[in-house]
Amino acid sequence: MKEIKKNRLLHFFVALMIISLIVPVSGCAKDETITFTAKIETLSENTIEVQTIDYEGFESASVDLGEAEYDFDPEEGQVVKVTIKPEIRESYPVQVTATKLELIEDAKREIGDYFPITANARYVYEGQGNEYASYETFTDYAKENSLQQMVSNGGTVSARVYKIEEGKLIRTLSEGEVYYRENFLDEEDDDESGEILLKEPLEEGTSWTLDDGRQRTITDVSSQVKTPFGDYNAIEVLTEGDNGTNVDYYVRDVGLIKTIFQSGGLEVSSTLQSIEKDTVRTEMVNFYYPDSEDSQFQVQKKGVTYHTNDSTADILEDAYRDLVSGNLGIVFTTNAGIKSLSLDEDNRVRLDLNSAFVSEMNAGAGYEQTILQCVANTFGQYYNSEEVVLTIEGEPYESGHIKMEEDQAIKTNFNDVKESIEERE
Repeated sequence: MKEIKKNRLLHFFVALMIISLIVPVSGCAKDETITFTAKIETLSENTIEVQTIDYEGFESASVDLGEAEYDFDPEEGQVVKVTIKPEIRESYPVQVTATKLELIEDAKREIGDYFPITANARYVYEGQGNEYASYETFTDYAKENSLQQMVSNGGTVSARVYKIEEGKLIRTLSEGEVYYRENFLDEEDDDESGEILLKEPLEEGTSWTLDDGRQRTITDVSSQVKTPFGDYNAIEVLTEGDNGTNVDYYVRDVGLIKTIFQSGGLEVSSTLQSIEKDTVRTEMVNFYYPDSEDSQFQVQKKGVTYHTNDSTADILEDAYRDLVSGNLGIVFTTNAGIKSLSLDEDNRVRLDLNSAFVSEMNAGAGYEQTILQCVANTFGQYYNSEEVVLTIEGEPYESGHIKMEEDQAIKTNFNDVKESIEERE
């Protein structure tokens, strides 16, 4: 009997040993961790999204920092060593929980990262404190390290040109009341020298003095800013002057997200509300056509659209050629076209057309004069100018009926407008 009990007891201990070999002691798996090197792509409160560098388990991950130990401020662009718990929650990117975060390499900050040159982009800002604090921008023209924006705040339309050179973001031109579209990328504002908006090194304490005496300083490189479009980690730039202070916030791969102006008890702010990419700029333009029955003319309002770097002359030429009413006379025939179009320093429109404009016109003297008046009214009104200098292949306008002198202009005249055609988008 005793022998049986001994055998049973022996069998129990053998079974227990076998189970202990098969089943790990509870808690051992939880103590294991995974460590890898990664680059921080984006961050929000207590979470960073990283791109892994030396780990094959996954390419990117959303890392919860709520339980992690670290002694630095995480920023986009930093290279870090991440230690995580072994539990990996499937999603895209995968979700993991960090226990430790170590800084390996600080973020490299360059001007171009914080003011991207983006074509066909519209930024919309909501304003507070002033009726004109809300505004939108569109990229009219862009090339390497240069950007021209249309800025509309509901009260006026402005053109602004920015250049990135020698480690500085410079606004080289800011001109108001620009209701037409023209390329200013290679021009500079005669009324003011370029204003430095950002300056490398992009680190706290970088400071410079503007031409008007104001002091501009980078006061933070990881300021947390909330906007209707999202929460960001931003570079904060403080400008101090006699008339108040201005704070601008720039975000990597986004650009300007917020501006706050304070003077006395007044505060005016503009905050990023939305970004539209791969979009177009649309404007309504009046095109004047001769009436086929008399010497008067009619006006048709058309919606024209532009992509970044589109030629204004080409877009207006195509729109002018497109008739919507059989009662209107033709201004631009099939082969007639614009060779150049601009506004000169005397606020006169310079319009050079090709020879087909004259050779294909086939009009008497009176009707030809009406056509020329339609051209002057269309382009003069577009540029808000009272005079249009019309040339053919670079020479003063000349036909079988009309001959103009060098630099002679046609004045706009809206007295003989017969009627307006319904708007067309």
